[in-house]
Amino acid sequence: MTGGDVWGEVPRARAAGSGRAYLAQQYTEVAEDAEQRLEELLALAGEPSPSVDFEALRRSYEPRPLPADAVAQPPRWADYAPDPGPAPEEGTGRPLLSGPYQQNLATARLLHQRALREYRDQEKELREQAEAARLEHERGEQERARSVREFNERLQGYHLAYQEGQPAAVESVLERALAAAGRLPGLEVPARVCYRALTRTAVVDLVLPGPGVVPPALAFRIGASGDVEQVPRPAEECRARYLQLVARLVLRALDALLAADTESHLDGIVVNGSVVSSEAGETCLVSVDARREHLFADSLLPPAHGEAVARLRALPGAVSEDPVALVPVVPVAIGRAGPPAPEELSPGEFAALVAELFERMGMEDWDPRLNGRDGILVMARGDGREFPDAPHVVVVARRPSVVRAQAVRDVAEVVAEEEADAGVWATTGSFAPDAVIAAASLPELRLIDGGELRALIRAHLGAELGG
Repeated sequence: MTGGDVWGEVPRARAAGSGRAYLAQQYTEVAEDAEQRLEELLALAGEPSPSVDFEALRRSYEPRPLPADAVAQPPRWADYAPDPGPAPEEGTGRPLLSGPYQQNLATARLLHQRALREYRDQEKELREQAEAARLEHERGEQERARSVREFNERLQGYHLAYQEGQPAAVESVLERALAAAGRLPGLEVPARVCYRALTRTAVVDLVLPGPGVVPPALAFRIGASGDVEQVPRPAEECRARYLQLVARLVLRALDALLAADTESHLDGIVVNGSVVSSEAGETCLVSVDARREHLFADSLLPPAHGEAVARLRALPGAVSEDPVALVPVVPVAIGRAGPPAPEELSPGEFAALVAELFERMGMEDWDPRLNGRDGILVMARGDGREFPDAPHVVVVARRPSVVRAQAVRDVAEVVAEEEADAGVWATTGSFAPDAVIAAASLPELRLIDGGELRALIRAHLGAELGG
């Protein structure tokens, strides 16, 4: 290589280096902009969402004026008369008698007379056209007025259905509230609601944005190889930022539902927050099982993002150990149309359903001791109607589907340990023959199988438990 060739390579190398530096700077600015948008989303998600107001949805009818072509009138001289111009100063002459003005005036009179003749020749046709236009305008206005009236009547019926707690109406109101809450700049958070009148619980399926909303790097540089490479963001920082957004969106949804629940139809809310990806399909990252007492325990929209994460974790349910890696959690409840099966209820729902049923049957001083996914164990006292006036141990389970003799004997031991006078072993499934035989020697223990339990729910709560 000659000396000229060597010196010729230097400017090219410098140009390539500056080009890569410029590219790294551009990548960095894009990443910083994405981080700024994420921060703006977090801030907006921490604000109360618009409320659902039935009165604001009402429409009003304002009549529109009759169009000009719906009025047949002869040509007016005022539309043809020439402008005389500004008034003359005193003593400067009479411009109305000037030649140009008189010429314009004569031309205007000719045009006006011609228009009058044409109008008289076509008067009948013009009046018919004007009458047709007027009738069409009236029909259109009547249609508009009827449309507004019918909409308001439907809205009123819809409002009454919501007030009465009809599931379809409640679901519609709650979905409208979630749509407003999930409509953020550059981001839509779709939601579907299933309202269960049996447990007065809304089960919400929330579609969360994927982890890609968090920039994996905030800076780019020229690496040792000379190529542009990213400065990786710490994995823990990515998880923290993404979890902040997830927490904000879930808490905003809960807050929107409470604000929309003007008739107090909700005793509990379940939110299943999932991410949909082409690789993993639908992955549930958070599942919240909140009853009314949990929701009002503290603010759902705390000022700091870290506080929002802590508030989410304080609610009953489960949060993914690594949401960025899409590590799933099991939904605490499943929402679908029709009477829910026992296994579709959340632990909070099932416990509330059992408490309401037995309280309706006369169990007093309801004191839960254990509450899990499989069932509930409670200390209570009968009032002498359905159950003896004595301390009871009440066990209601939805798993296993078939209860064996050993489980019956275990409950009998708990009755003895708690020094209770009686016990109730209820299941949504059935008792095996050996369990029935074992209970026959335990007169203080009453068995209630799934068929009887559903009949009691129907009789005392006026609702159906599926399964």
